[in-house]
Amino acid sequence: MYSCLHGQYSASATIDNLNADFERIRLQFHMPGLSGLAMKNGEIVGQGEAGFRRQGNPSSLLVTDRINIGSCSKWMTATVAGRLVDRGLISWTTPIHTCFPNYTSFNCAFRSATLEQLLSHRAGIQQSTTFYARHYSELLAQNGTIRQIRRWVAETVMKDVPEVIPGEFLYSNQGYAVAAAMMEFVTNQDWESLVKQHIFDPLQMVNSSIGRVYDDIIPPKAPVGHNLRINQTVPIPRPADTASFLYHDQAAAGPGGYIASTLSDWAKFLYAHINNNKTNYLSAETAAKLKHPYMGIEGYGLGINAYNRSWATPGQSLTHGGDIFGQDTVFWMAPSRGVVTVAYTNCDSEDDSESNALDATANILLSRYVY
Repeated sequence: MYSCLHGQYSASATIDNLNADFERIRLQFHMPGLSGLAMKNGEIVGQGEAGFRRQGNPSSLLVTDRINIGSCSKWMTATVAGRLVDRGLISWTTPIHTCFPNYTSFNCAFRSATLEQLLSHRAGIQQSTTFYARHYSELLAQNGTIRQIRRWVAETVMKDVPEVIPGEFLYSNQGYAVAAAMMEFVTNQDWESLVKQHIFDPLQMVNSSIGRVYDDIIPPKAPVGHNLRINQTVPIPRPADTASFLYHDQAAAGPGGYIASTLSDWAKFLYAHINNNKTNYLSAETAAKLKHPYMGIEGYGLGINAYNRSWATPGQSLTHGGDIFGQDTVFWMAPSRGVVTVAYTNCDSEDDSESNALDATANILLSRYVY
């Protein structure tokens, strides 16, 4: 049994083995490896694994492997913010200028942007492709701790012209770096230690970490990311990135995508949002806010998307996807039905094959366990 300070997680007496279903999907979409898991009412009820950690090597991908969850990390960062809000250390409406004494050097459009706008991608902060096109060489030249470089990233993007009018949606990893820098300022702790303190430790996510999971040795001890070219059927393993790049990229994009976890640990975090009324992991107000779109009835909230789906009624479905280092993930949840599903493949593709594989995996999990 997985015990938790703020709830209970366990494996059901019999966990459905979905290996055959996932192998069929893996072969159909030419993925090197594929895995997934479903949790219902705090119990793991079904899981499966198929394929390999590295194309051309017989080392099997395992459901217990730590994986890079990519942008699915964003809801964890938003949850850290929620825990700090509950403690009165920051508020959703805290403006940027209160956390950056040098704010007068920033573009005036950003000075009053709030923590909530940053976490919902509505502060006008540039997207990653723009940031790296403008500042990649400068980023790699930065010295200091990850926290110091992250603050340089935050200050740099806020000196630039907004890529969209603040208030409009633009998906921005660097917006999450700014939000993390604000949290670091009010706590005097780096984002990495805040994730451990507010996510990993209280939820006993003992198989989770920050930073890229990658293994260059053969046979690999961890999944290797791959790329699948258009009109090809054999994925190509991605080479390792340099230590310098990973260090600087963690500063620039870590709060938006640098968490690694096993499927079961990841499901623990997601289920904590379902079980909150029994655990008080978050205040009721914060827990509700972290499940709703920022504007309107459907759409992006604070690290998640909320959609109306008949299978999730009487509430909404919650979802997010993540891709990083040639690895892709997705989660779908039906909170009112107590269901969490997570899916992973160690491949990225030019023709959305990995998205189709993950969708097919999620559909199997949802169709079996949501009712």
